[in-house]
Amino acid sequence: MRLATIVLLAALVRPLAAGAASPVLYESSLGCPSCFWELVLTGHPTDPDQLALAGVFGGFRLSRDGGQTWSPGTFLDFPIHSDPKALVTADGTLLLSALTSRTNPADGDSVISGVLYRGRLSGSSFHGTLFKEPPPDLPARERAIVDFPKLAYAPGTGAIYIGANAVRFADGTHGPGLFVSRDGGQTFTEQRLDYASPEQSRTSPPLSMDVTPSGALRVVVTAGAGQQDRQYLLRFDVDATSFDVVPGPALSNFYAPIALKARGGTTGWLVYQGPEIAIDHVAGGPHEGRIYMTWAQPESIVFDPGVDLGRYGRNFDVWLAYSDDDGVTWSTPVKVNEDGTTGDQFFPSLRVDAAGTAHVVFLDRRENPDLPQFDVYYALVVGGRVSRNVRVNGLHVTIADTYGGREVGDYLDMVAAYPTRSYVAYPCLSAFYGPTDACVAAIDPTLFPPSGDLFKCYRAPARAGFGSRRVMLRDRFEQKMTKVVGPDTLCNPVARDNNRVLYPTGQLRCYRIADAPGQARFARRDVTVDDAFGRETRSLSGADTLCMRAATGHQEPPPNLDHFKCYRARPKAGARTFTRRTLTLADAFEEKTTVVVKPEAFCAAVDVDGEGFKYPAASLSCYRIKDAPGQGRFARRDVAIDDAFGTEVGTATRAQVLCLPSSDG
Repeated sequence: MRLATIVLLAALVRPLAAGAASPVLYESSLGCPSCFWELVLTGHPTDPDQLALAGVFGGFRLSRDGGQTWSPGTFLDFPIHSDPKALVTADGTLLLSALTSRTNPADGDSVISGVLYRGRLSGSSFHGTLFKEPPPDLPARERAIVDFPKLAYAPGTGAIYIGANAVRFADGTHGPGLFVSRDGGQTFTEQRLDYASPEQSRTSPPLSMDVTPSGALRVVVTAGAGQQDRQYLLRFDVDATSFDVVPGPALSNFYAPIALKARGGTTGWLVYQGPEIAIDHVAGGPHEGRIYMTWAQPESIVFDPGVDLGRYGRNFDVWLAYSDDDGVTWSTPVKVNEDGTTGDQFFPSLRVDAAGTAHVVFLDRRENPDLPQFDVYYALVVGGRVSRNVRVNGLHVTIADTYGGREVGDYLDMVAAYPTRSYVAYPCLSAFYGPTDACVAAIDPTLFPPSGDLFKCYRAPARAGFGSRRVMLRDRFEQKMTKVVGPDTLCNPVARDNNRVLYPTGQLRCYRIADAPGQARFARRDVTVDDAFGRETRSLSGADTLCMRAATGHQEPPPNLDHFKCYRARPKAGARTFTRRTLTLADAFEEKTTVVVKPEAFCAAVDVDGEGFKYPAASLSCYRIKDAPGQGRFARRDVAIDDAFGTEVGTATRAQVLCLPSSDG
């Protein structure tokens, strides 16, 4: 495993430790009004200071200092129209495909064609070559001969691949096609892509492309009928002369890529759902060749004649899956956004860095779903496990009705990924009619917040009597002699929305506690809690629980798990009412859809009788939970529990609390 991977993995899986600083290092705006629409961000593979960002209608900026300042670049030979896609090769050559406007020789009007710009990223001007040129016999009133181009590059062979939609072929028909250049983008060959099946009533064009470590092209499309769709992987041979079609994960409610701009409103927003793919190219790495795929899909489709588009998706979420056998099988999809609300997430972007970490960026409506605005959130994927989400933008981005429902374009490529420095670009600087610029934030992935295990806590009294005892407890708030009264709950590590558990044997056994006689009264205080549900100030009123590192089933708990002292916690007076959330939780006892009701406690790492800390800043924020409607009743069970106080049998009766890794400030 490479050093960069080890550093990032350690940062992400420190069990519950508080993050010391924001991973967002700085932000800049580009001063480019046409850069926010269908923006694409790319960078030099080995020099993170060299970046390029393109939008539509000539919007193009370059940075030489890691996105702190930007200068205009120039496209030569042909004007850029829209639909850019970009990458930088190992030798520093920028390749950027896009649509351009040419003249239809039959009527003198414009016709949309395709262009590839190329040149050294260190330069400022980039020459263009048409990969699809209007033929001399093009009929009058033909206005497009190609659309929606996607770009990939094979380092081993130097082949440039451009997949596209609505390609006009020599026989006058239109359909998806592939353009291939083997001379650095000077000339292209063209081939039709026939991948639709008779039983499918709809098929997408190529949506995202990458190459395997051996240089073979992989293209993702979607197809379906009725209300069910599926992802399909087109697997080309190394020469890209033939391909097979491999079915991938199913897609629910995918056929209506429409969201409401504001919950309860009537204006629709045509959103990008993906899927996007990215392949791990780390030579000799543990996941070399792994294909990551991310997409957004709504929980349900609502048909409403009062909405301008007649229907919309409700509660879009971003999902991720991966394949280690070239698309034959896929991992269970994991929900990337961790908010648990009905706010929408969509427009996913995906990259894999040189250490094998996947970076997922998406637009997010969790904070203000009742307003026409969005934020930009970011997650990392290490070893198949999704990190905490980080909000990237400072100010909320307002959307309006300026562009007929296509408010930021058809898609966004928002992330340039490196192991210790990454960049996220997004539409920003909103006026009353929507975004007016593009912004770029620099991110340090090693400063992401704690991404340790969640705990689901069950009422679990001891079957036999418990002898109370006294212990000295020292945490960041106080040091006291404390009476341990008796067992209360057992907390299991729990997977959230298929995001796997890090330490399956890392249980907590929690006991009711009381101050020993003569101890000072707890001084009420406010703490700012930052967890997966957001950032909020809570008032602590006193300690009532001690949670000890424990094991069940004669297994050893992980050595890096702390003990915790838990304080009663409520939102500070005047705070916004907590938004209930719904999560799917799976632990050793059960898998259920669960409603998170309200804040319950804040737990700080504690030194018990001078044992010391693993992570002194480790914290948990805990919430009262209940089963969602329709869930089965919990089956009581006896559990053998072993901790520093001894071995006992507890009877787990029902779930009460969910605890999340958090930080406080």
